Amino acid sequence: MKKIMRRISVILLCIVMVLSLAACGSQESKSVYKAGTYTASANGKNGEVKVEATFTGDKIQAVKILEHKETAGIADAPVKSIPEKIVSNQSLAIDTVSGATITSQAILTAVEDCVKQAGGDVDSLKAAKVNAVSDKVEEVSYDVVVIGAGAAGSSAALAASEGSDSVLLLEKTASPMGAGTLAGGMFAAESSLQKQAGKTVDKNWIFDEYMKASAGYMNSVLVRTIIDESSETVDWLIDNGMQLNLVDAGSGFSFANVGRPSTLHGYNEGGIAAITKLIKQFEGNNGTVMFSTPATELITDSSGKVTGVIATKEDGSKLKVNAKAVIIATGGFGGNQEMLKEQFGDKYTIGEVASCTGDGIKMAWSAGAAEYGTATAHYFWETFTGEEFGALIGAVGDDFFSLTDFTFYPHLRVNKLGQRYCDETTVTDFATHGAQVHMQPNQTEYLVLDTGILEQITEKGYVSVEDHFGTFKGNRNFYMEFNEPNDTDELIEKENTPKDYAPLLESALNTGVVFKGNTLEELAQNMGIDGGTFTESVEQYNTAIQSGKDDMFYSDTNRLVPVQKGPFYAVKYVARNLSTLGGVAINEKIEAVDGNGAAIPGLYVAGADAGGMYGKSYVNFEGGTLGFAYTSGRLAGQNAIGYINK
Repeated sequence: MKKIMRRISVILLCIVMVLSLAACGSQESKSVYKAGTYTASANGKNGEVKVEATFTGDKIQAVKILEHKETAGIADAPVKSIPEKIVSNQSLAIDTVSGATITSQAILTAVEDCVKQAGGDVDSLKAAKVNAVSDKVEEVSYDVVVIGAGAAGSSAALAASEGSDSVLLLEKTASPMGAGTLAGGMFAAESSLQKQAGKTVDKNWIFDEYMKASAGYMNSVLVRTIIDESSETVDWLIDNGMQLNLVDAGSGFSFANVGRPSTLHGYNEGGIAAITKLIKQFEGNNGTVMFSTPATELITDSSGKVTGVIATKEDGSKLKVNAKAVIIATGGFGGNQEMLKEQFGDKYTIGEVASCTGDGIKMAWSAGAAEYGTATAHYFWETFTGEEFGALIGAVGDDFFSLTDFTFYPHLRVNKLGQRYCDETTVTDFATHGAQVHMQPNQTEYLVLDTGILEQITEKGYVSVEDHFGTFKGNRNFYMEFNEPNDTDELIEKENTPKDYAPLLESALNTGVVFKGNTLEELAQNMGIDGGTFTESVEQYNTAIQSGKDDMFYSDTNRLVPVQKGPFYAVKYVARNLSTLGGVAINEKIEAVDGNGAAIPGLYVAGADAGGMYGKSYVNFEGGTLGFAYTSGRLAGQNAIGYINK
């Protein structure tokens, strides 16, 4: 019997061994990748994002970002988190990082390429489930909760934290975000920096500028309050570590503003650094920050009083925040195509900050707040479409942005009908010209260059066309915009340095942005516009220069640039929308109000979510939007503390 049992045991052991070997063989035969390290690139916001992915036979072992030119601060979150999530989830079904969608998608696209090189199944990875979300709801309580960590939100949170150590700041993106991270600086009237420099800007002058820009369609009491408080905001920001410089008007490309009052208090370190400092100061006041935690709805009681917020945590679970006051500062709805179309019709332009999708505005409306200023957008300067950016980067690499150099000078502009449509000498009045481009068919303009002017710039530099920065020689002005330096010493050098743009234009001919013709008729044909209308526009323009009288737009013809010598080039640009500038009606206390003007108890709305500062367009001085953001945020924080301490 024992022998029989031993034989059975041996047989069973052999079976187990065979099955084990079969399983091992099965694992090897199911190897899903060719083990190794692969690299690939994809176009991001500012250029190529290069990744490296390492595979074993059965998994993605590591993902690294080797190179990128994305904006520091904004790109940090996707560069860190997306590779980690791909590896931990063994999936390409990873959500993009809010506020850095293009960078996120570039990383995912490049890793997808690496997967293909390794012989992996891309479709399976895109379908692979990520970690399950807990259905548990966490409940917390604070005195004040602020939604949005941009300029308005960070200043609101900091101001509130000076009166309470129970303040929560929620931000949907993984890092500070919003137009304030990209801006150059804020306006103020009668500030300490202006007084020290002997360049005080009168409050009455600022108020009149707002009135002219709005044609009366503004909340005059609110505007006056913001102007009166603007100098205090500058001092408060400086006291809290922000570095601001008073800069002269027009020192950052806006040549049309040269000689106007010095309203701009420019970032010395850039918007990301400035806002990050405020948040650090807030945390030092015992404030709590939660990034990657979007608010989704307001909590109200039976009387309509706002008593808190529902949010979604980074892991996908719910967070209920009970609060005595809520401040909304989510940056407008420039990134929400559906809302833009609702408010502007088919003629709309996506804003520069994709994460600003109107979340706060819709929450305020749902709580009974009235609409105000939803038809106001911050059209400013011009740009290329997303598809055109990709084509340009592929064709000319990092030098694509040099194609915007032409926009700062009074070259001929025509629309898609071939019509000259503006006074070209005013194109660096960026708010006005941005709106003009927006009003053209398909929000498009073509800037026309002839070989004669290109040869002149090649020999003598752009200063031979027009001297924009000579007035700042020996008077260096410096600040940061788009987190890049605006230094008049460097700009003077650039404008005086000869540059041959012809190779750049030639390299970009097949991108849908740059067009060429040996004759004006051929150029029009390649642009796809009416040749007869175009040549008539060029003739009228050249005649105006020759006669010294522009019967069309009354331009200063001494500044216009002739179009005479072929070959000719045209560069296509589209309208650029920085953000929307309104949505919720507020009063001078920054409280949200209903249709009767009554305050919504416990609810404040600051920055680009709030209506009342503008009519249809942006003001014609520098720093208007950021000045409103910081000052309205500071006042919202202070007033919220006053409200809860009644």
